[in-house]
Amino acid sequence: MLLPFTDSLIETSKGDRELCALADRHYSRGKVGATQFMPPGRTLVLRDTVGLIVFGWLWCYDGLRFDRQNGFCCTIFRNETTRRSSDIILEAEAAAAARWGANRMFTYVDPTAIQSANPGYCFKMAGWKHCGYSQSGLHLLVKTPKKAL
Repeated sequence: MLLPFTDSLIETSKGDRELCALADRHYSRGKVGATQFMPPGRTLVLRDTVGLIVFGWLWCYDGLRFDRQNGFCCTIFRNETTRRSSDIILEAEAAAAARWGANRMFTYVDPTAIQSANPGYCFKMAGWKHCGYSQSGLHLLVKTPKKAL
């Protein structure tokens, strides 16, 4: 794939080979080596040109998730660059809003799989709030834009 010269995130596919390898290094990766790293559905996958950042949004139809969460779900985010993660999150939010409009955003962070004593710190620095826990103890982080649907 020919990529533009830019420091901004660019759209790619959930089968991007470079990002599959990057996703293999993420704690949430279910099947290492799989040819796709996002669930089925409406997705927006973003990367940097070098292949050291992956950010994936999934937008399920309201009412279809078992956890009863609605909005855009960040299913994967990995940053192996020196770029500030909170800035990447804000850029990914803008890309999702440009694609689908303003909406509630949420993600889960596994506090046992990261080194930080403050799970989801980079999301919190981007304005997200800790709103509870999943049944398995994952931290639920949420952000609702002022003009949410």
